[in-house]
Amino acid sequence: MNFSKIFRVAGREFASTAMTKGFIIGALVVPAVMAALIPLIAILSAAAQPSADKGTVYILDHSTEVYAEIETRLSPEEIRARWEARAQRAANFAKGMMGQAGGDQVENAMGFIKTPEFRIIPTAPDADIEEIKTEIRDQLASGTELDDPMQKILAVIEIDIDAANKANDSEGYGSYQAFFRPKLNEETVGEIESGVRWSIRERRYENAGLDRDQISELSKINERDSKEITEEGERNESSELATFLIPVAALVLLIIATMTGGQYLLTTTIEEKSNRVVEVLLSACSPMELMTGKIVGQMGVGLSLLIVYNSVGIAALIAFNRLDMISGQTIILFFVFFLLAYFMLASMMAAIGAAVNDMREAQSLMTPVMLMMMIPYFFFMPVVRAPNSMLSTVTSFIPPISPFIMIMRISSTDPPPPLQIAAVILVNLVGVVVSLWFAAKVFRVGLLMYGKPPNLRTLIKWIKMA
Repeated sequence: MNFSKIFRVAGREFASTAMTKGFIIGALVVPAVMAALIPLIAILSAAAQPSADKGTVYILDHSTEVYAEIETRLSPEEIRARWEARAQRAANFAKGMMGQAGGDQVENAMGFIKTPEFRIIPTAPDADIEEIKTEIRDQLASGTELDDPMQKILAVIEIDIDAANKANDSEGYGSYQAFFRPKLNEETVGEIESGVRWSIRERRYENAGLDRDQISELSKINERDSKEITEEGERNESSELATFLIPVAALVLLIIATMTGGQYLLTTTIEEKSNRVVEVLLSACSPMELMTGKIVGQMGVGLSLLIVYNSVGIAALIAFNRLDMISGQTIILFFVFFLLAYFMLASMMAAIGAAVNDMREAQSLMTPVMLMMMIPYFFFMPVVRAPNSMLSTVTSFIPPISPFIMIMRISSTDPPPPLQIAAVILVNLVGVVVSLWFAAKVFRVGLLMYGKPPNLRTLIKWIKMA
């Protein structure tokens, strides 16, 4: 084969795919926009809140002990102080993730949030709660806005007579029940319920002769960051979510990069064959040179996607200070298994593209390939949970799904031994050779064949002919 011609075909194939506006937007602009939008989304999420609820909360306190605590807990000053403390914690977290500027932006956004405002009104301990419920129904039935929003009844809270003091030791403490106006904000409901629970607990502590601050001090444990002891030293402990996301993200990224290059290869081959451009190309190079060049060219497309999205992922790990979750060896092996997976898939795509006349005919032959690409999805849960189980090990030696299984195992918290990785690479190299041999036979015969699309028997006959 003439390598000069192969590289020319590869360059043309790469340029015709990667230099288009659609590919550039999809591969470069979209990740850049997503990275730029992450801080904005955090800010908008912090500020995204409907208008604050204002109105009256009736307290039917049969115990006569809890109302005063609720009135203090749900006062505008207390609510605002709690919300400002949450805003400060969110700003401190954002500063750690996005720097000082990001923290300031979150803090400013939280400053615009309006807190709910309540007017707490007690009822007589023997009041009829149904009368208050009827008043809420009347307000809803009228459908008119009240001149004073504080007159709107938001909720009525009924507190049991033994909520703060036990009636007897055998029955324990009583509780409360809340009745809310429909369509209140979640923040409003949460603020009222948490305020009632806090107030009941406060009265229980006082009646039992206990101090809340002392109880909080005894129950609070300021944990230092957990560490994992490795052969190289110590590192931050990986959370369960993170250790699950890294292998799954590696699998999805590998499938996207592999399928993108393979799909473009299939499309360009079918287009060139149906437009008879392939006849012109074959006058300048052999079928093997054309197929090799097309595979190598689309490999560059897949590699471009892989580099871009890997860079975004590594940048995210750096931003979250979790670069220790992925090693340089894992990144290298990621590209190695991409090449193995791509060459096996691309050879199938090239064979299908050469065998059919249009995309409609390709669908029937594509079905087995797509089903094969779905297999790693079915195995991702058992593989991630047990990377060195019998199932994970066996499926690692079955091309062409082997690269996808192995990348999940390698990026997990319990990677396979180096000797097994080397053995899997050798097995996949054999799979690549077999796939390319099969594709070369079909490509050579099918490229100039027109008419009825071939079935499996015809493909076998073409292989024998070639």
